[in-house]
Amino acid sequence: MEARSKDVQHIEDLVRSVVTEVLRVRSSAPKFTHGKPFEKRIVRENRESVSARNFPETRSVGRTMPWETHSEENGLAVLSQVPSVSAVQAPSVQIAPTSSGRRLRAEDFLLEKAVVTLRDVAHLPRNVRKLIVPQTALLTPSVRDELAEQGIRLARYSAEALEALRSGTLGTQDRMRAGTLEVYALFTPYHPESLFSAWIRSGLHPNLRSGFVCFDGLRGSMAKNETLNVLFTSRVDEALCRLNRDEKIRALSSVSPHRLEGQWKDFPTANTLIVDPSALGIYLAGQIVQRAAELFYHS
Repeated sequence: MEARSKDVQHIEDLVRSVVTEVLRVRSSAPKFTHGKPFEKRIVRENRESVSARNFPETRSVGRTMPWETHSEENGLAVLSQVPSVSAVQAPSVQIAPTSSGRRLRAEDFLLEKAVVTLRDVAHLPRNVRKLIVPQTALLTPSVRDELAEQGIRLARYSAEALEALRSGTLGTQDRMRAGTLEVYALFTPYHPESLFSAWIRSGLHPNLRSGFVCFDGLRGSMAKNETLNVLFTSRVDEALCRLNRDEKIRALSSVSPHRLEGQWKDFPTANTLIVDPSALGIYLAGQIVQRAAELFYHS
């Protein structure tokens, strides 16, 4: 009987310890608001802890940093430290400042045209290193290829910057280096662009100024220039009368290069030449312009 009472006592102690442990575990277990079974939560947490121990450096590909990209090689996600597309800055278009003190340098070439084609840049002087065009100018793909082949940098200038270049005060040496011709054509079937290649080979820089329908409009444009103005027109007398009304314009006309030399001695401050290609022929008109440029820039 005594041995049996000891066994009963031992069993009661075991039951009491088990009940106590169960109560302790239940009192310390977390409470779940969505009715998830305690056993399932324990199993899920155990799986996560095992995964963390086995792969401590694993990061989700979907949570890569902005400067990281990923690719899949042999079924594995690979991270690489390369800039994202949004972080790469696009090349900016050079816009010239509007400072009135800015001047053309010897290696700069100003081309004021709305559309620039291969014909305009095929015969640029050898010393040109920068081509300046209006900010809104359209360039054909062949123009960019030609500039890249010649090592010429393209610069787009705003209207204010172009005006500053044209109206900036140029000294004698600057004018001699520039050799710029502001070329206009009005009331004539001849197009002066056919002479540009010959002028360029002689070291001149012709700029075609278009969009004018009357001499009064030409007068306002020519008065702003510090370079030599050239006008192709069949109405020479009317042009002389209207253009010389502006005190900043000193226009003359000529019919031959040799006669022009004598005229220039009598009128050394002339800054505008008027020629009639209909009467003279386009090539003789081009020779007269070239001689006028020599007298204007080197006399």
